[in-house]
Amino acid sequence: MDKIKLLWSKTNRWHRAFFIFAVVELRVFPGGQLGFQCNDPALSHPFTGDTISWKLLLVTTVFLPLAVMLTVERIYHHDKTIRHKQAMCWFKEYLFGVLINLVIVQSLKLIVGSPRPHFFDTCSPKEALTCQESEYVSSYTCTKGNWGNQSDKSFPSGHTSLAVHTGLFLAYYLHRRTTCPNTRRIIIIQILCVATAVLCSVSRMTDHRHHWWDVLAGAVIAAPVLLWTIYSLCGDFQCSSSNKESPAEAPTSIDAGVAEVPLLSKET
Repeated sequence: MDKIKLLWSKTNRWHRAFFIFAVVELRVFPGGQLGFQCNDPALSHPFTGDTISWKLLLVTTVFLPLAVMLTVERIYHHDKTIRHKQAMCWFKEYLFGVLINLVIVQSLKLIVGSPRPHFFDTCSPKEALTCQESEYVSSYTCTKGNWGNQSDKSFPSGHTSLAVHTGLFLAYYLHRRTTCPNTRRIIIIQILCVATAVLCSVSRMTDHRHHWWDVLAGAVIAAPVLLWTIYSLCGDFQCSSSNKESPAEAPTSIDAGVAEVPLLSKET
């Protein structure tokens, strides 16, 4: 036990979050399993693929905010060293928020074990062959091995949670870090960020990959994680100061000037 405590004390927040994520993904502990009603039409949709794949979503979630933040800081900051440090500092905190979002979503998927709308098509539970009418089956075994670990991962929607997190993060970042946040160009970009998040969320239902309540839950989960990321981790996008200025003295926007921006460690 002492060795475990010593090892844990030498880890930081990233190590701990990745460890929990790995435990969940590897199913070190058995997950939950909600049953199904025989011939349930809500679980009888065919699997047709994803309009927005996981690979596209993850690439967008990681690289688009980095590109936007570096571009904005480059345009509105004159000190190259400061603008790069500030953008990378906020990007690092944004990524940690994304990781926490993933940990929460994947943990809930494992705990709940909710069948997807294409459950019968991709799981083909052998119990469905013998159940009668609307009989409830509490325990089942998938006969399609490749889909055995995904057919019961419906709740909540990870696509929705990440899309909402990224889209709203970028929209608010542009509002805070541009000198003229109400210009037509900035407003159009913000609308595109939010619209893309909505499109991704809706596609999860039209693709029959999630139920509507899964999508709603994904958005609800994203909201508090996003607020924590913006206000706690990123400090509401206010430039940091090495001498810890008082709120009245600290710059509140890029029009007020750029303070020295150290890469403050938030490791715990």
